[in-house]
Amino acid sequence: MNKLCLIVVSILATSLFVSMQSRVAASSPRHYKGFEIYFYETPDAAFTALKASEVDMIQWSLTSEQYQYAVSDSTLVLAGSVGFGIKEFDLNNNYTIYAYPSVRSPTNEITFRQALAHMVDKNWIISDVMNGFGERVDVPIGAAIMGYANESVIGGNYPYPYNLTRAAELLDIHFADTDLDGTRNYPVGWPGRESGPNLDSLVTLIRIDDEHRYAAGQALVNNMQALGIPVKKIVDPFIIYFHLEQMNYHIYTGGWSFGRRPTYLYALFHSDNWLPGWSNYVTGMNSSNLPNYPDLDDILEDVYYAEDNNAFKDAVKKATGLLVEYCVNIPLFSHKYFWAYSKNLAGVVNEDGYGLENTYTFLNAYKADDPATPQDESQDPIRMGTIQVPKSLNILYSSWFYDYAVLDRVFDSLLSMSPYDLSVDQPWIAQDWEVTTWLDPEEPEPSRQKKTKATYWIRKDVWWHAPVTGEAVRQFTAHDVEFTIWYNYIFDDSWQWYSFSAIHHTSIIDDFAIEVYFDSLSVMLQYRPTYPLLPKHEYLELLCKHVCVSLEITDPVSAGDTMMLPTTDQVIQMVNATKYPEEIPLYEGIDYEIFAVNYSHTKIHWLGSLDPNETVVFCYWTNNLDPHGYYLADLEWNQTFYSIGPYYPVDIVPGAGGYAIFNCTQSFFLETPPLGEIDWMWTFTGTTRPCSGYYQVNLFDAVALLKAYGTSGNGEPDPNWFPGADLDPNEIGRIGLFDAVTLLINYGDKFGTPPDP
Repeated sequence: MNKLCLIVVSILATSLFVSMQSRVAASSPRHYKGFEIYFYETPDAAFTALKASEVDMIQWSLTSEQYQYAVSDSTLVLAGSVGFGIKEFDLNNNYTIYAYPSVRSPTNEITFRQALAHMVDKNWIISDVMNGFGERVDVPIGAAIMGYANESVIGGNYPYPYNLTRAAELLDIHFADTDLDGTRNYPVGWPGRESGPNLDSLVTLIRIDDEHRYAAGQALVNNMQALGIPVKKIVDPFIIYFHLEQMNYHIYTGGWSFGRRPTYLYALFHSDNWLPGWSNYVTGMNSSNLPNYPDLDDILEDVYYAEDNNAFKDAVKKATGLLVEYCVNIPLFSHKYFWAYSKNLAGVVNEDGYGLENTYTFLNAYKADDPATPQDESQDPIRMGTIQVPKSLNILYSSWFYDYAVLDRVFDSLLSMSPYDLSVDQPWIAQDWEVTTWLDPEEPEPSRQKKTKATYWIRKDVWWHAPVTGEAVRQFTAHDVEFTIWYNYIFDDSWQWYSFSAIHHTSIIDDFAIEVYFDSLSVMLQYRPTYPLLPKHEYLELLCKHVCVSLEITDPVSAGDTMMLPTTDQVIQMVNATKYPEEIPLYEGIDYEIFAVNYSHTKIHWLGSLDPNETVVFCYWTNNLDPHGYYLADLEWNQTFYSIGPYYPVDIVPGAGGYAIFNCTQSFFLETPPLGEIDWMWTFTGTTRPCSGYYQVNLFDAVALLKAYGTSGNGEPDPNWFPGADLDPNEIGRIGLFDAVTLLINYGDKFGTPPDP
């Protein structure tokens, strides 16, 4: 409260207010700046360029050595972010293990697993083993997406805090040292060891190739041995591999890399995936060879097959709660990463899990030494360095993150997400969307299964911008979304193909609304066809050819009948259809639909009837160029890099020492963000689809700044340091009074509202 009073009192000083007003005005609007990407061959080369002020930021996180340098360099500011992956102790919950086939495994007993959990000092691992380069996790999802976690079992609610006394108490319930020889015993009557001898050695696999997991594993081994549990430790990676293949272990120092949505819980913990070589290494079977946790299976199916976002989040919370309750495994940590950027750069957005390289940063950031007129062409661009040279810049086939340093500046998505709560989806080029279900008419009754359907409503202020010139050539419409889907669908070797492979058919509602029907049920399908969006008309002319075929009707056709087009072409887009001999036009969505089959768009589903001896001529677009190449279809970038993002490319030179130069578009849909937008949380308005909404500088932004007030990112970053609240150009790297004044000048401002439908 004292901080807030200080801020309010200071704002009352008129001279300060006026001074700050002029300072902010000199830095806005910010997205008129250009943007440049330089291609370096190694992380060290990129970091050297940052130290020399040749770039303002680099694309990837720092090594520990680079971090130590950045801490001592007063010209650099640090930003920390936690990752998606996790490291954990995998506990084999199966009734037996391969080494002791007739003996019930101690890790099949919940109190034994709980005792192991109490032996793990997670805070020590973070502070002493990882030197702060980690974030504790208590449920098996990455720290960057803790918004999905069950709050009742994380942090102060975690039921297994480090406590060796409690661990010993739990072990004594079943595995007391009854013969007082220093080694714990099986209880009398224990299956396979009925006479109650000493425990068999626990087969413990510790990855020696990961220093953090090795240290954590060795600490657990030491605690187990101190509490009387014998251990057979295996560290050779080659031998560990064979033990995992046979499920022949009790404890394994596991690790996984994930995305931002925890659908992977199904793969990791559902009993369907408990097979040698599959993804479930832990849950196991009981003495009857049935799943140990049928109730967990049910919840994990709810996760994987959730029909909507609320159901998905609810199922994930239930699943994470149950996984901790049963102590199925022991989550340890996610890595924490640090990014460095120039002290000349204000307004960056340090997105959870991703760091500084994101569209919010490039919309909001500005350089402190910019001239007073933001449109002045003499401004310095923001410059970023990659840590490797892009391998290709082909939106269908590029697969490396340093390729997307360039591609993500050009190609954009229907949806976005809150940068500081990745469980919150937000509008982007689609101003609204809705996930429902549908019944496939080709499946027989009554066994029809529900499948997912997503409807996307497009903003009416989104434009395609030509490469080189930046000319706004055409409005973005639902027809671009439709083309994107079916062009990607036909290339099953594409890096992007998985995003479009489950689509059954599409239906254009109007120029700014499209329905996408999927061939299975999962709320996660809504995200797949949203990136990368491609320009229909420009690509049709460049990449495709126009073909017509005749379909002879020999038998009566009724509504609901289906048949294949008589062609081997992979159809991308239907142009028109005409019925002869009457020469009557037929309309997609009224007379027929087109369904996907065999990597093409060629199954005709009739909505009306046809008589024998009639002929229907279908005209369509099919692919005309091999899409492979450094750039799409081996064309030059200036033929295909149409942009709907905030930047358009004006020059690209590939290879080592190369670069990509961008100018800002003059008609990007999101407008210029007011300084003071910190949380980047979208507010929906209205209840009739499509809903509208806005971003706003409001109380949540003020609270975010207040939490970080007085903190610094110069030197060792303060625990509450928040780069997104660093707004003032005169003191970059510290959250202070001028940052608060900057926010309050713009307090209440709204932006980003879509045009009226």
